[in-house]
Amino acid sequence: MDLNLLRTFLAVFDHGSVTAAADELRLAQPTVSHALGRLRKIVGDPLFVRTGSRLVPTSRSVELAPVVRRDLASLDEVLSADRVFDPVTTQRRFTIALSDVGETSFLAPIMRLLNGEAPGASLLAVPTDVDEVAGWLRRGEVDAAVASIPLDVDGSSTILANERYVAMLPSDLVLAGPTLTAADLAGHPRAVVSKAAGHALIEETVRELGMTTEAVVNVRHFSVLPQLVQGAGIIGFAPAQMAQTVASVWGLRLAELPDPSPRFDVNLFWDEATSKDNRARRWFIDLVRRALAGLSTPDWPVS
Repeated sequence: MDLNLLRTFLAVFDHGSVTAAADELRLAQPTVSHALGRLRKIVGDPLFVRTGSRLVPTSRSVELAPVVRRDLASLDEVLSADRVFDPVTTQRRFTIALSDVGETSFLAPIMRLLNGEAPGASLLAVPTDVDEVAGWLRRGEVDAAVASIPLDVDGSSTILANERYVAMLPSDLVLAGPTLTAADLAGHPRAVVSKAAGHALIEETVRELGMTTEAVVNVRHFSVLPQLVQGAGIIGFAPAQMAQTVASVWGLRLAELPDPSPRFDVNLFWDEATSKDNRARRWFIDLVRRALAGLSTPDWPVS
């Protein structure tokens, strides 16, 4: 099979668009459409169906994508094993798994350094699936991951130690003291973020501190919390690094939780076996480590 068909398939899968895939591959749109048609005949499946302006993958595509990505990456690594990786000239696309908290807090410094050192490279940030990300790393489907939960891989480095949760509050909420109390929460509904976001600890913390209050909205992402707090008067709990990043933009107040509020580390993860002989991946892991070096948990009191 023509490997270019598989590369075209992945580009369409990632972007949900023939136009965007053509731009990434530097091909004409008819060329991409023709390649997709050839692959559909080979596989015996439509691969994508149009929903609105997007091409949505079929179940067969969802099965094929990780296998194709892994095998193409392995082949590329073998073919380039004898070449010295040069970040200045590389056109490689790196892949990192980040939660929405990670995208808010860490993606900008990573991209700033990547653009400066590897101007021809690109980055795909994929949403972290807490049940799948360790397997992605071991299979080489992602180059690195940043997470606040332990992952079953053999490469890790702490990038943010002693992180904690804080409360994001509407600007008109007056606290009785320097830290948030259960009494402060009375009459103020809150948002609950799905455990799939990788922060199940936050609900345990709220419960153990006796700070449970009516939850009027359940959401999948931390990134929606600032708008809910600012626009609907709903209290949200989030990691301090993210809360500090968004508070001034949204005009939010931040408050500490009463002690003992648990602390946790945020780590950079990779797989040693898939990175050992992969010069590009090792370079990228080091770039992420350098981009995020010096981060520290915000030191308040906040008000």
